[in-house]
Amino acid sequence: MRFLAGWRTEVAMLFGRREEYARNRRYILLATYSGGVSANLIGGNFLTGLLLLMNASDSYIGLVTMTVMFGNMLQVFSPLLLDKFRERKRILLTGRVIVHFMNIVLISVIPLFSAADALKLAMILVVVLLVNVTNAMLAPGYQVWHIKSVPNEMRSRYFSFIQITNSIIVFTVVLLSSRVVDAFKYKGYELTGLLLLRGLALVLSVLDIYYMSKIREYPVAARNVRVRDVLLSPFREKKYLITVVIACMWAFSANIPGSFYSVYLLRELNISYSFINTVNMLSVPAMLLAMPIWRKRVDTTSWYRALYLCISLFIAHYIGLAFVTEKSLLLYPLSMIYSFLISPGINLVFSNLPYVNMPEENQTNLLGFYAAMNNFAGFLGASLGRQFITMTDGLELRVGSTVMGNKQLVLLLTAVFMLAGVLVIYYLARKSAASEEAEAAV
Repeated sequence: MRFLAGWRTEVAMLFGRREEYARNRRYILLATYSGGVSANLIGGNFLTGLLLLMNASDSYIGLVTMTVMFGNMLQVFSPLLLDKFRERKRILLTGRVIVHFMNIVLISVIPLFSAADALKLAMILVVVLLVNVTNAMLAPGYQVWHIKSVPNEMRSRYFSFIQITNSIIVFTVVLLSSRVVDAFKYKGYELTGLLLLRGLALVLSVLDIYYMSKIREYPVAARNVRVRDVLLSPFREKKYLITVVIACMWAFSANIPGSFYSVYLLRELNISYSFINTVNMLSVPAMLLAMPIWRKRVDTTSWYRALYLCISLFIAHYIGLAFVTEKSLLLYPLSMIYSFLISPGINLVFSNLPYVNMPEENQTNLLGFYAAMNNFAGFLGASLGRQFITMTDGLELRVGSTVMGNKQLVLLLTAVFMLAGVLVIYYLARKSAASEEAEAAV
């Protein structure tokens, strides 16, 4: 009862201040729910399964990840489009409709063509690139639009509330959907099951657009931006550059594994969608347990310090997954549960990290730069992972009593680079703290 009373108080605090902002936050929440579920029904393991039905190779799976990163690198040019307008809502909503259409409808239709698998996979790759380029030009606009309704003093509570509730909804729907796909797969109709999920995702995307349209927009100053300003002005914000570099350290190492481990689980271990997503469902109670701890850590230390602690602990997750085989399958849920206890801290920090040390001026440009650099770092990480998988095809290495293939070894490679990233983040966090103390003393 005490827990429920505390939860009701938390909700009242998040949605009871200044009616207009509170109403905006409710619509942001509903759009997050519908958009989040839709994205999970067409992405992740379900997208990997769809590609494997068209005989996608390991190299192609890696190329998809790289294409996503490459497309999103173009966020740095978003101000060239958005900063010309004081009001951007109509542009952002139109762009969102286009992205949903390409990502859901077009990719769903391509597998039905009577063409060679190689051609269909090439067409999907083109659509994936178009989706991410379009989204890249719009994404900073959504962030600037929505963050104005979330005061700084409530962001840790608001973002943690979104993470918890969104995870409960997403994982519940995904788990039920996994059982549907597995039932179709058992009867030899896996493609039908995956397309059924995409139909549901299309309905949810309509709700996403509807709730987005209800969020009030607060006009910003319009200005003509030159390419030179877009590329060079972020480098004048020295404190913000520390935030960008810290985020890039994580983006590089976290994207090395790509979707290769999903291929390992689905194709090489032949694990069902239901088993994978039942394990993922355990993230909900883990998050309920861990989120208050990480939120307190953020509030009592800093965003940076909480981040390098979380990432340093998260490394063990990759090492555990690397040792998962048919004989040690129990290690998979154990490693995942461990990660579920750590990842809420990482997600909480990254929900607000783009705004740490961000000046009031030029925010669209800075958010685009932040995202572009993150995606560039992720692109490099995904490229390294793909190159490693391609070069080590067929390689087997005995580590202790476990014989590892390249899709397990790439996780150990990830752990090494992530440890190096933690050391860089620790150094930059200490440097930033020292700089702030010096400024306060003056």
